Amino acid sequence: MDWLIYSVVAGGGAVLAGTQFLRRQRQAAVALATELEPIDDLSHLPEALQRTALWALSEGGFESRVVHGSVKRAGADVAVTAFDLETLRSRRGEWAYLPVEPPFRIGDRVSVVACELDRSFPHLLLKRTGRGDKLHDDGLGEIATSLTRVAREALRVGRSSPSDLPPALAPEPLALELPEHWRAYGQDVDPLLRHSAFRGALAQTHRRDLVLELIDSLLLVYPAARSVVGADPLADLVTSALALVDAIRVAVLSPRGLEPA
Repeated sequence: MDWLIYSVVAGGGAVLAGTQFLRRQRQAAVALATELEPIDDLSHLPEALQRTALWALSEGGFESRVVHGSVKRAGADVAVTAFDLETLRSRRGEWAYLPVEPPFRIGDRVSVVACELDRSFPHLLLKRTGRGDKLHDDGLGEIATSLTRVAREALRVGRSSPSDLPPALAPEPLALELPEHWRAYGQDVDPLLRHSAFRGALAQTHRRDLVLELIDSLLLVYPAARSVVGADPLADLVTSALALVDAIRVAVLSPRGLEPA
């Protein structure tokens, strides 16, 4: 019996060590692909992260594959952090949708790029049409592989609910024309949304289901419904985020101010 106990403990330790090793490998692969440095957590990010729609939809969570660094752009260095966020809601076997029109949900694990800007913006959210808009419930396979989802199913407890809407966002889309498939939410139409450089960057961003959030000095870019699998696709998401940063900086630094399209 003693040997059995020792074997179970040793086996559990080996599994834990193997899991940690795989996580470090994935993080190292992302660091190599993005040319950023592996770090332990998100404590360096502004507290504005906790006031985003992403945070309301996830209720926080557990980060992995976290990399961070300063990226040189024309005339500025931009602090960039890329990470995966496993939502706290998914640990509880539930999911939420943002109560805007039309609503959308995020996946259980979301890949995020956070860029810190040198100017503060009001809270704006832009969403590109995609799978998250369909509000698909969890599939049978997802339910069967989660004890919390199975328990909710057995107890007939609902898995989905609306999240809180951040107070700086309005439920109706802003009344302005954006590039095809895009819609925006906020309290007012910020001049940035009318600038040709920013609108051009949106038009060049073809990833379905993409969400952009500007809040204070933080830009978040993440695909709503699914995480980004693999190091190179996450590096591509970083590249897309930096293209948007470049467009925002062009708009802000325009000699004639923010120019409408």
